[in-house]
Amino acid sequence: MKYFLVLSLLIGLAEGADGPPRKVVFVCEHGAAKSVIAAAEFEKMAKERGLAVSAVARGTNVDAELSAPVVKGLQADGLKANVTKPIRIQSADAADASRVVTFGPDLSAFVPAGQGVLDWSATPSPGKDYKAARDYIRKQLEGLLAQFEKEAKTK
Repeated sequence: MKYFLVLSLLIGLAEGADGPPRKVVFVCEHGAAKSVIAAAEFEKMAKERGLAVSAVARGTNVDAELSAPVVKGLQADGLKANVTKPIRIQSADAADASRVVTFGPDLSAFVPAGQGVLDWSATPSPGKDYKAARDYIRKQLEGLLAQFEKEAKTK
């Protein structure tokens, strides 16, 4: 019994050695389109790379529901949004994030001073051209995921 307890403790310590999974917060104005695409694509791409990172979609001035063209586009790509309705960003979202990405909104009220914010505001409008927005986001995600892969190798 003692052996089992010690082994359980060691396994628990090993699993928690890297701490909780890292998180990326994607923020667009309405929390209904760009951030939703980014979070869904990020989680798929991270999983394919075996990275222990997650993503959340947030907004600063949230809509009542997700963008219908975005939901349809994600479904066509075999993905689904990881939220059922837009969620307003809170300071706690950014405080425990490894990275924060803005698609335009000023996040100074939510992000602690000194914490960097990646600016992807050049992303095309998904409402006008879902595929162009998705492709731009995927390109940006490649670079972000490469950073996480590099960090994982140095641990």
